[in-house]
Amino acid sequence: MLSRWMSLLTLPPMLLLGACATVTKGTDQTVAVITDPPGSACELSREGNTIAVINPTPGSVSLEKDKDTVIVRCEKAGHFDGMETLASSFQGMTFGNVIFGGVIGVGVDAASGAMHHYPPNVTVVLPPRRFVSAEARDAFFDRQASRIETEAKATIAEVRKTCHSSDDVDGCKASVEAVEVERDAKLQALADQRKAAAVD
Repeated sequence: MLSRWMSLLTLPPMLLLGACATVTKGTDQTVAVITDPPGSACELSREGNTIAVINPTPGSVSLEKDKDTVIVRCEKAGHFDGMETLASSFQGMTFGNVIFGGVIGVGVDAASGAMHHYPPNVTVVLPPRRFVSAEARDAFFDRQASRIETEAKATIAEVRKTCHSSDDVDGCKASVEAVEVERDAKLQALADQRKAAAVD
């Protein structure tokens, strides 16, 4: 088996260059943006620059892969603004380029952003500004708080699962802390919206 891998590593450079262009499936990907409620206007930005607009939702957009997070901000009349993030993940297939594309293949993917990818879809919730009763308001915001807690718990579990086989203890700890900070910020924003929401 080892001899087979070694034979791949000795392929001519031109064959290696040809392979690296296809293994990681390109530098663009499609992301679907869904909102609750639908019919919202959303702006996607990266490092402060608008990279896409969807109006109205739901809709899909082609994004260039990159290591930086994409911020999705949405608005709709009668609702509070909503925001979610699309965190970039390392695409494991790039490791195949060490075999099929050599160091050059990895370098091409790193430069092009192909080694990274975003989640295929994102859902942004825009809370209503008015509710028919205090009970309806509290039930809505309680559900959203529970959703945020559940999503954060699942993300932290996934991070720790990945870190279980990683030597980067500090990096894993920082990743968990980042999720916790984002969770707390979302919960605080939700609490502020609960207070600001009107009851008929």
